[in-house]
Amino acid sequence: MGFGIARHQLVHRINGAFHHDQIAASARRVAHLGHDADAFDIIHGLGLFEFPAGTTLDAYRSGLAIPDLHKAILKQAFQAAVQHKTPLTFAIASGPSEAVQVTTSKTHIHVVLTRTD
Repeated sequence: MGFGIARHQLVHRINGAFHHDQIAASARRVAHLGHDADAFDIIHGLGLFEFPAGTTLDAYRSGLAIPDLHKAILKQAFQAAVQHKTPLTFAIASGPSEAVQVTTSKTHIHVVLTRTD
């Protein structure tokens, strides 16, 4: 999901913004995005992406080779975190196939996005 910054930096930023002591403030910052915002809109709305000059979120999103089903699952996980102010941790792993795993409890959401690249 990173473009202008290394993945580990993006993951660190996401985890900071969705940490239990920051989730309420982060949720307020992106509340104006509404229920149609996907994970990328939310992350961008929090100022966590750094794109090279001339690159837009739409260009980034359309060029991202994550299966549509996985994007939909990411949207649901990030929307749930924002709507319910539930802390979320995020990780990106490398693996033999594209995957997304979401584990939830009443107090936490954990998302692992596995990429083949």
